[in-house]
Amino acid sequence: MSKSMSKRLLFVAGGTGGHLFPALAVAARCRQLQPDSVIEFVGTRGRMEEKIVPREGYPLNFLWISGLERKISLKTLLFPLKVVVAVAQALRLIGRFRPDAVICAGAYVSWPMGIAARMRRVPLVLMASDARPGLALSKLAAKASQIHVAFDSAAGHFRALGARCPILLSGNPVRSNLLASHDAAHARQHFGLHPDRPTLFAFGGSLGARSVNNALDAVADKLRADGIQLIWQTGTSYAGPELKEPDLYRSTFINEMELAYAAADLVVARAGAMTVSELAVVGKPSVLVPLPIETVHQRQNAEAIQAAGGGVMVADNQIVEQLYPVVSGLLADRQRLAEMGSKVAALAVRDADERIAQAIVEIGKRK
Repeated sequence: MSKSMSKRLLFVAGGTGGHLFPALAVAARCRQLQPDSVIEFVGTRGRMEEKIVPREGYPLNFLWISGLERKISLKTLLFPLKVVVAVAQALRLIGRFRPDAVICAGAYVSWPMGIAARMRRVPLVLMASDARPGLALSKLAAKASQIHVAFDSAAGHFRALGARCPILLSGNPVRSNLLASHDAAHARQHFGLHPDRPTLFAFGGSLGARSVNNALDAVADKLRADGIQLIWQTGTSYAGPELKEPDLYRSTFINEMELAYAAADLVVARAGAMTVSELAVVGKPSVLVPLPIETVHQRQNAEAIQAAGGGVMVADNQIVEQLYPVVSGLLADRQRLAEMGSKVAALAVRDADERIAQAIVEIGKRK
């Protein structure tokens, strides 16, 4: 491929895996499509991108910016100064790097970078992973050249905010090993479980979900007495020991997520954008427990899955009481589980990284 076909792409993402990992997947696909492309990332210090992006082989630039806190504090008072400094840093970065496109995948670092891109007349691409986009991407809606969404509701949200660019239902890129098929019996045996018993997989991210862990603590023995075996990723915040028993695999972290999904008849999890996208790709019915915080993103993600018939939403403050009756009822109804799996699988976009990368390449050509 000739040097003239290469692109200079600036990806902006961080804070959470739901923003960062899709951006990394699309960057990797862009590099496959155009190996001569020059790709750099933008993030903030002290967040997960500081370790992960360099490990993936991309240069990482930092902006001095943080989220706006609702309470009065030194950080709140410094916020206007941080915005001015971050936009100036972003303008300087664009002047040095001269990107063909700036791709913002979320987190507060996206806002100053997106503003700078439009000031420099650089095409701005937004990647929205949640059913309801966050504040940073919402503020950039009217300035974008192209927007990629994973949910129909997100497209309507951007239109209402004045977006006039193409809005594409591209899906969320997921880890490639989830795209392969795995035998359920073999996957259960990998975790030391019976190959043919009903299996529940529960997890709450790398730190864990306190309410989900508390609920499982309360009902694990009861579920096991019913013949239901558990794969349980507790996260690092859970104090209990790791266990490997014939009907229980409990660990702080599971590397082989593709096998845990394959082993499961039903999944209990938070409702982050990447989780619901992975559930769709693997076609697994779920009980979703949105984070009980001020943001509505996880609740709307869970509502979208529930509305499609692919999962059941349970409020965080009800999960201790509701986990056993909901899980045992679903696992006893094989037909409903199969229907839920089919309905959530219908939402899957298995080539999201390819779709988004191709569109970015095309927008670069139009520029």
